[in-house]
Amino acid sequence: MRKEIAVALITIIPACLTAVLGYLGGASSTDASKARSELAEKRLSYGQSQNPNFKELQYSNYGISLQAPRSWTVEDGPARLAGGEFSLVSRYEDTLGAIGMNFRLRPVQPNYVNNLAAQIENQLTTFKANFGTASASDVTISGLPAKVFEYEVPTGKRKMAARQYWLRVVPDVQLQILSANYTDAADRQQFWKDVEQIISSIIVATDVWALRYKKSPGT
Repeated sequence: MRKEIAVALITIIPACLTAVLGYLGGASSTDASKARSELAEKRLSYGQSQNPNFKELQYSNYGISLQAPRSWTVEDGPARLAGGEFSLVSRYEDTLGAIGMNFRLRPVQPNYVNNLAAQIENQLTTFKANFGTASASDVTISGLPAKVFEYEVPTGKRKMAARQYWLRVVPDVQLQILSANYTDAADRQQFWKDVEQIISSIIVATDVWALRYKKSPGT
């Protein structure tokens, strides 16, 4: 009798695991499909044209798409495989450092969820305390209100100019985009021109994000 029960359990458990994994995989696939569909529709509705010198990048886990210069290197293994952060690299320094942009999703501290102004003010105070001068201004990303912080970071004998963009995709999740280049870099003007074009090309799947937020057990 015990042997029969054991055999039954051995048969049932893998079947249950397969069913659960299949369900989760199907749900993930459906979500990704919805994100891709919405991103494509929005890009058409926004009338964004494809720059021949830029390539299209799409991340369904992030619910965003964007265009990046073809000459830039894309470091996006984590984002493609599991939804982690990704980077766009304009060039690599002789010191093996990378000049470019980094994209990441970050949780919003609970006491800031309904108080974006306080979050911005506190972050600006922190930047000023650490780097001396800093500013925050309004920008628009994919038709949504966002903020950009600008400051300079000492790096030995050189200074790094940085811009950090914040966009709330849902109340408790924000997209952070950090871009940086040396203030004395020969390519700095073209670099910031490329950054602005990348930022202006971003499309956010807001409907998919809203659906995810609605389904989240934490809401």
